[in-house]
Amino acid sequence: MRTSRKFFTLFALAGFAVLGTAGPALAAPPARSTSAQLVGIVHQTGATTATVTARYTCTGAADQIRLWISVKQTADRTADPILATAGSSGVSAAWSQTHAGVLDCDGMNHVATFTVDQTEQGFGELASGSAWVQFCLFDATTTGAEIPVSDTGFMLVR
Repeated sequence: MRTSRKFFTLFALAGFAVLGTAGPALAAPPARSTSAQLVGIVHQTGATTATVTARYTCTGAADQIRLWISVKQTADRTADPILATAGSSGVSAAWSQTHAGVLDCDGMNHVATFTVDQTEQGFGELASGSAWVQFCLFDATTTGAEIPVSDTGFMLVR
């Protein structure tokens, strides 16, 4: 009888300890983070237009969201590392970009396709080959930050 009481008391204390540590974790959900990831290839839709697909997560109202997507190519359409440097538009043969795009910033993961063109700024004609692609976004969690959440890299243009 004495052994079972000790066992019951230890078991009960262990249960309260577990509940005590689980309480705060259940009370507040984990903070969602902002993320960006380029997906697939760049699909050329015209001489100066293309679509870029990205997986992203963001949080905030429409007035808190800023998006910029850029596609740059050299004359030989190779993955030239110079395109990854600041001011590389000066050595690019083609550049299409956009600040337009509607993001669903509800803190959940989304995949969407965006069109880049030369409406705002750009030059040259896109062509099959490699392109330096930048997908950059600011949201409510990056307010005041100087560096957006982004994904960049060379992607195939077809």
